Amino acid sequence: MSRCDCPNDIQEEQIRQILPRIPARDRALIEIGLQTGLRLSELLSLTVSQMWRDGRPVGVLHVARRNLKGGRALGNSVRSRAIPLNLRAREAIAAYLGGPEIRSPASPLFPSRNGRGAKALTRQAARNCIHRHLVDAGLSRDYVWGAHSLRKRFARKIYEATKDIQVTRAALGHRFIVTTQAYLGEQEEEAGCAILRMGEPANGEDARQLPKEVAG
Repeated sequence: MSRCDCPNDIQEEQIRQILPRIPARDRALIEIGLQTGLRLSELLSLTVSQMWRDGRPVGVLHVARRNLKGGRALGNSVRSRAIPLNLRAREAIAAYLGGPEIRSPASPLFPSRNGRGAKALTRQAARNCIHRHLVDAGLSRDYVWGAHSLRKRFARKIYEATKDIQVTRAALGHRFIVTTQAYLGEQEEEAGCAILRMGEPANGEDARQLPKEVAG
């Protein structure tokens, strides 16, 4: 199997049907990935206090520079990020952390069950968790689904909502716009339509007057 880099293959309606039936931790992992676009390493670096304060989910998630990709490199211009949490993300956090169980503010948000809450999920365990639930939701077994798939879907949703690649770059925390362009990719159908529009007859000219191999 290969990793799926096709954000449009993720049908969120299918995923939402199974989210209420899976463990709250796993639901929060998938929902936060879809609603924030965080990388897997960034998701696994989160602590309870970053998401839950005064008995409710926070409105804005603050991710320290050291936990961002490239943030520990000397001389790097990476800055800490503040990411607003939308309703779906907050609902998932409330369902996860709003129960009677007392969690230490410093404990990992997504703990390993083997570590009894003291250690975060491993990267492989998190990938397996996401893949298993997305396949159960009806997505193809022919691909490996993970946080990267959720992040690409997030990128596509932001771009479709804004049609602004700079806004999408900022939402993903990319330093360079070429990285965002690679994330989005150009759909062949969209590119083909754009090419055809560029060649449309001007001033009401009838396409039937063009050579057959062009007009047809």
